[in-house]
Amino acid sequence: MGRPAPGAHERAAGYSLLELMVVVGLLTLVLAVSVPLFHNFYSRTRVSSSAAMVQSLVQKARMRALKEKNSFRVVVHDENAATPNTLELQREQSGSFVTVAGETHTVPEGVRILGGSPSDSMDTVTVTGRGECSSGNVYVYADGVDVGVVTIAATCYSDAS
Repeated sequence: MGRPAPGAHERAAGYSLLELMVVVGLLTLVLAVSVPLFHNFYSRTRVSSSAAMVQSLVQKARMRALKEKNSFRVVVHDENAATPNTLELQREQSGSFVTVAGETHTVPEGVRILGGSPSDSMDTVTVTGRGECSSGNVYVYADGVDVGVVTIAATCYSDAS
């Protein structure tokens, strides 16, 4: 058992070139399938987090309006605004609305919010001192494909889809 027979070849430890090529090919195939899936997942996540940002700001406006018995509004700045793709919380003060300090929020990179078109999209969600909201939709897009819609009811209840 100690020595191989004369003329017998000893097999070197390790992998053959063919085995390595098969592994590289399989890894390439897995990456080719998973990268587009990951990109779609990432786009949907950015849309849903931006829609949640809209919902959160509307609820904050409602809570502050009820607490202070004053009108508030959430302004949706689309990509054509001076401050593109931002949401702004404003308080009514002396007959006009003023931005609340620290309450301007930017949506994630690659996401756009729509405040002008389609025709039922809202530029502004106004909340009265009694906690009533203007109703309508705010649209959130990522990569021009994934669409999230935040529907806001007169009771300030909002639902994202």
